[in-house]
Amino acid sequence: MTKQSLNTPLGNHYRDQLARIDHYLFDRLLPLWRDNGIDRQHGGFYERLDSQLQPLSVDTKRLLVQCRQIFVYSLAFISNRQKEDAEAAKQGFSFLQQHFLDRAQGGWFFSVHNDGRVRDSAKDAYGHAFVLFACAYYYRAFKDEYALQIAFETSQCLLQQLTDTEGGGFFEAAESDWKPRQAIRRQNPHMHLLEAFVALYQNDPSDNRFFYQAQADNILQLFGEYFFDDTTDTLGEFFNDQWCPDNGQGHRIEPGHHYEWYWLLSTYDQSQANPILRQQAEALYAWADRYGCDSEHGGIFNEVDRNGRILDDAKRIWPVTECLKARALRYQLLHEAQDLHKLCELLDYLFAYYLQEDGRWHEYLNRDNSPKPYDLPGSTGYHIVLGLMEARRVLNQQSAQ
Repeated sequence: MTKQSLNTPLGNHYRDQLARIDHYLFDRLLPLWRDNGIDRQHGGFYERLDSQLQPLSVDTKRLLVQCRQIFVYSLAFISNRQKEDAEAAKQGFSFLQQHFLDRAQGGWFFSVHNDGRVRDSAKDAYGHAFVLFACAYYYRAFKDEYALQIAFETSQCLLQQLTDTEGGGFFEAAESDWKPRQAIRRQNPHMHLLEAFVALYQNDPSDNRFFYQAQADNILQLFGEYFFDDTTDTLGEFFNDQWCPDNGQGHRIEPGHHYEWYWLLSTYDQSQANPILRQQAEALYAWADRYGCDSEHGGIFNEVDRNGRILDDAKRIWPVTECLKARALRYQLLHEAQDLHKLCELLDYLFAYYLQEDGRWHEYLNRDNSPKPYDLPGSTGYHIVLGLMEARRVLNQQSAQ
């Protein structure tokens, strides 16, 4: 797209896309959660809101949700420099430090009560990945050196306590004293650890960035050896202790994760220079387009099997936002017009069926795109904001050419 093309009806469409992204993000979604999702009495963010934007009577705040919301408002401040977003991120970061940090055993608790008392003292790799991710963006937004200190100490703790020295990768979860729990191995926590290590590699100006680079490369090795199946071009979700597909669930494939891995592999410069990883990323993208998308009604299925047979035809919002990220970045890298067209089509679909004018969203759709009744999880803003921000970034870049 060039400046000249912006004066055409198609160019007007791109401008309209940018305008409605900005309106939904900055005028609706971010204020909605600032106004309704922050616990003004105790601090931190509520776990979820009901259809009337009231906090549900669930006396818990998970580490995952706090960190994702810190990321959301840090990224919002980076993008729009609004003091209200800074205040939201900072109060969340303060609550995180005060109540989730295990000062006796190290690491971070899985959840606390609303008032900050420890609820579940377990440790899990998934939650710790988002501590690292939140710290990377909190530092980027506010240049708080303590965020980088927390990230480095947390990374060291993870390596010491959750590394599987025999099988490779990280254990799913552990007791409060770091004794590993028995669980099916998953690629998902490792994907988010890769996301976190790449974010720290990109944002930490110190020599620690090379440590994060090494950790990211280790996870890429797991991806190539175990997660990616080159006989089917699919991404495995569930594994046993030897990283073989789990007998009961190893056939389950989530197309949304195909797009998420494509975006991660394409974002990280170390993987971009690796032709094998580039081929694998393209294979994931093509497979998800062929088998994961609903060609009749639009959207992306929750689950299919390795042969492309539908296992769950409901359509949660996060796979759509992950596909947005993949479409946007693929267009930026390859400049194929079809990717820009697909990006705009997906934005139209997202605004038509998921995103509501007041800043709320439908978390799940049925196959026919009718919404399923569901609350507003505090964890979903991470997906919506990052997906729309990536689309916004690429559309803005194209409009400036």
